[in-house]
Amino acid sequence: MIYGHNLFEVRWIIGPFATHLWLVFEPAHYVQASEECIAQYEVEVFLRDSSRVYAYSRKTLRLKSTLQELPTTPNFAHFKWENIPSHSIQWEISVWDLERYVNTLQKGFLPPPKESWSVSLFYWGKGVNSSSLNPSHLCLYSVPKGTYLGQVALYHAESSLPELTRYLSIEERRFTINASGELDTLQLYWRVRDLLPGRYLIGFYLYKREELVYGAFYPVLRK
Repeated sequence: MIYGHNLFEVRWIIGPFATHLWLVFEPAHYVQASEECIAQYEVEVFLRDSSRVYAYSRKTLRLKSTLQELPTTPNFAHFKWENIPSHSIQWEISVWDLERYVNTLQKGFLPPPKESWSVSLFYWGKGVNSSSLNPSHLCLYSVPKGTYLGQVALYHAESSLPELTRYLSIEERRFTINASGELDTLQLYWRVRDLLPGRYLIGFYLYKREELVYGAFYPVLRK
C-alpha cells in the first residue's frame, strides 16, 4: 500500500509475524549545502486504536545526495514491530524537517495483510526510489511459509484513452519461491537500456498450485 507523494512515501508489509514500515524520502526535497544536498529529519511513528497505543518509534535521519539528486546515503528508514493487531489500527507519522523547520504529518489505517504483501523498490545510487524504472529492482514480501510459483511481468503503456490505458507485456519471469514466513527478498534486473521513456507497470503474482493467492501492481516511469 502506498501513501503520500510529497516529502516521503509510506509503504507497509503486514506479515504473518511482524509489521514492517518503509519511509522513502525524495532527494528533491533536500537542501543544497556547498557541493552536496543534505536533509535532517526527526521521525516519529505511532500505531494506535481508539483505546491504546500499540507502538511508538522515533529516529533521527541525516541524508545526503549529489546536486543532481543522486543519493549518496540511504534515503529510507525501516521500522519493524511484532504483536500488532491486524484490524482497526491507525498509523500516524510525523516528520520534522530540521533544515526548514517544517513538520509533515500523515495518518491512515493499516491495510489488511492480503493488500500489502510486497514492497517494490529500485536502487538509485546508495538510495532507493519507487517510481522510476531502473535496472536493479528489489521486491520485499512476507507471506505464510511455503512454496509458491512466482511470476513478475513488465508492461508498457501502449495507448491511453480517457479513463482507460492499455498495457502490453514486454518482459516476464517465472520462478519458484520458498517463503520463510518472515521478511523475504527477491532481486530482479530489467533490461531497461533500450526502453523508451514513458509509463510502465510491474505486476507481481504468487500462485499455490494454479490458484493466484497474492498479487500487486506498481506503476513506474522510464525517464
